[in-house]
Amino acid sequence: MALVNWLLLVSGLLVASTGLYLYGTYPFLALPTPWGPWPLYLLLPGAFLLGLGVGGLYALGLAWAGRRERAAAWRRVRALEREVAELKKARIEEIPRIPDRDLEA
Repeated sequence: MALVNWLLLVSGLLVASTGLYLYGTYPFLALPTPWGPWPLYLLLPGAFLLGLGVGGLYALGLAWAGRRERAAAWRRVRALEREVAELKKARIEEIPRIPDRDLEA
């Protein structure tokens, strides 16, 4: 996890420094959009943040699905434990005992 944090920090700093470089060197670069020209030094970090947001939502979705699966597995385990407890109460034996014989024989 530490590696992921470092990679996120380095890539974020790289994108921010590239945006600052574009702002300082080429502030006139803009991409035409239906809403007017958008400066490239804002679009690059914006696209990066949008990607981080989508990735974060994906990670949250995976975590939520994992929690659901874990809860379902625990429900199955508890049901099996209840079933074993009921079988123990019923004292079901695999080998029937013969009443007139000793248990150690």
